[in-house]
Parts: sequence; structure tokens; C-alpha cells
Amino acid sequence: MYYIKRYWRIIFPIFFICLSWALSATEGAQSEADSSWWATFFGLSNAFTRKLAHVFLFGAIGYSLTSFVKGLNSAIFPTHSQIIYPIILTAVYAAIDEVHQITVAGRSGEVGDVFLDTVAGIGGVLIYIAIFCFFRLWRMRHLYKKYA
Repeated sequence: MYYIKRYWRIIFPIFFICLSWALSATEGAQSEADSSWWATFFGLSNAFTRKLAHVFLFGAIGYSLTSFVKGLNSAIFPTHSQIIYPIILTAVYAAIDEVHQITVAGRSGEVGDVFLDTVAGIGGVLIYIAIFCFFRLWRMRHLYKKYA
């Protein structure tokens, strides 16, 4: 039971990585049509919508990887390795994803997208750390008041 409780968080990074892989495997014309539909739905430009999708998807990957790595250790607050490893894993996957896009008809891999994906992953990591530390400090403060 302890191992299940400890490792269940791997489901979310796997889900977001599979979603990213599936979206990257879409051929160029179909991908362009899909992003055009979402762009008109939200009233944004097509290029901005595509970059926004990168930010949300890789931010979610960074967030969920940080949750998984943090769950492996019982430290009170996240350590530097629990912050660095998800960033490195997100950057490596971003590069792998762009190489995968080169092999898909009508798609291209861009170094700028790898940089954007890495920055989005860093944002996801920072959001997780901020939320985790806020709630940990809030809980510690209330426990201190309760027993003081």
C-alpha cells in the first residue's frame, strides 16, 4: 500500500507526455486545422494559440513531474534536486518532442519551441513549489497556534 501511495503521481506526467506525443504526431494540415479552430473559438491568432498550447502542456508536465519527484521524498520543503530534476526532464522531453515532429509529414521542429517548452516547464515547477510551500507554511502556522 505504501508503494501505491508513493508512486500514483506518475500517472499525471505520463498522461501529459502521451497527450503531447499524440498532438505532435498529428500531420501538418490536420494540426493547422485544429489550431485554427481553437484560435477562432478563443478569438486569438493561430500562431499565438499554438504557442499557448505549448505553454499549457509543458507547464502541466513540469508541474506534474515536480509533484511526482516531491512525492518520492519526505522532506518538509522541496530540495534543490527536487526542483532541478523536473526541469531537466522537461527540457529533455521538449527536445525529444521537437525531434519527433521532424519525422511527421508537414511538421517541423524548432529550437525556439524547445526553449519555450523549457521555460513553460520551469513555470510549472515554480507554480507547484509556490503552492506546496504556501500550504505547508499555512498548515504549520495553524498547528503552531493550535498547540501554543
